[in-house]
Amino acid sequence: MSNTPSALVVLASLCCLAAGAQQPAPLPANEPTGAVIGHVICADTNLPARFASVTLQPIVDSPPPPASKSSEPQPRTAITISETLLDGSFAIPNVKPGNYYIITEKLGYLSPLAQLSREDLNHPTPETAALMTRLLTPVTVIANRTTSTEVRLLKGASISGTVHFDDGSPDAGANVALFRKDKLGKWTGFRTFRIARPSNSTDDQGHYRISGLPAGEYLAMTDLQLSNIVVDRIFSNSGYSSSSSSLYSLNIYYPDSTRQRDAKPIKLDDGQEASSIDIEIPLTRLHSVTGTVVESGTGQTVNAASVALIYPDDHSQLVRTQVGKEDGRFHFYFVPEGSYTVKVTNAEQVDREEVPSSRGVFPPTHTVEKKIRAYGNAEQPLTIQSDMTGVTLAVPDKATVQPAH
Repeated sequence: MSNTPSALVVLASLCCLAAGAQQPAPLPANEPTGAVIGHVICADTNLPARFASVTLQPIVDSPPPPASKSSEPQPRTAITISETLLDGSFAIPNVKPGNYYIITEKLGYLSPLAQLSREDLNHPTPETAALMTRLLTPVTVIANRTTSTEVRLLKGASISGTVHFDDGSPDAGANVALFRKDKLGKWTGFRTFRIARPSNSTDDQGHYRISGLPAGEYLAMTDLQLSNIVVDRIFSNSGYSSSSSSLYSLNIYYPDSTRQRDAKPIKLDDGQEASSIDIEIPLTRLHSVTGTVVESGTGQTVNAASVALIYPDDHSQLVRTQVGKEDGRFHFYFVPEGSYTVKVTNAEQVDREEVPSSRGVFPPTHTVEKKIRAYGNAEQPLTIQSDMTGVTLAVPDKATVQPAH
């Protein structure tokens, strides 16, 4: 992945739009088009919504193109996102005639993309139809004519607070995520914006604020995360190449729980500001656990496996880690004290070789593993009250030797 400075771009292949959304097909040469111009207004202040993102979506979704039998990669659709000017005005030229919804986003205001999917637009229920009326502005585009319209943005609710350790120090740069119940009543991750790019990270004092929220009930969560990061240079004024992967992650829910079921819901009314939603990371209750996975019959160290901590009462997973290829041990870098079932899966003996990556791919080398022997799964109880080292987990001898190639 190449990290280079880039201008604020308003052209994207809009995977950030609701899944399945279709852009009008490219127009043949000389096909007549229309245009849409207008203003976006903040409904709470009646002032222009400056630098808001604006795009169009067909009211009737066009069917996806037929699947191609060709092995050649298919071109990706590019959807233009316009931005409003200082007076809140926008202009979208060269639009295929038809009926559209105007999709608008601005930080702090309700986004239709956060609450509606393409399926909702195609097959609205009475509930979603009412929401569409509230959040979407329809517009008809006529060939060789310019259609003028006004869009009014509704102020959303917000959640703000701090992320801090129980010794009082802030967790700067921590990510804060929200969960909201889906149509089946399950807590799922909730994104307030799809086109706009808000930062949900804490500042140097641990403060965060998430805005543009519809009324409802939420859970707030941060995570303690370690990453493997590789870069090709440190001192650079012209960008650099980097690669990162997650090494370890533990979720912490508001106010201070590592279990989602123990999180405290946050109830919001329309436009409500919920402050002091402070997430405390319980340092005094977190410990580290390190150990090895061995073959039960011989005691030989197994150099590849997945190791998870499971709650015995409901069999939900707290955290998972891997046997490290560098030291042959597993590490739970921070885990809350308590009684668990530790479960080992995918235990294998492997040979590893560092090989060159394809040209232009970073990092320049990567590890290839060849499985020599596979083992069965294993579970055993584990009670954590303090830091633990030298933990041994035995897996059964159910070896299968891979045939030579």
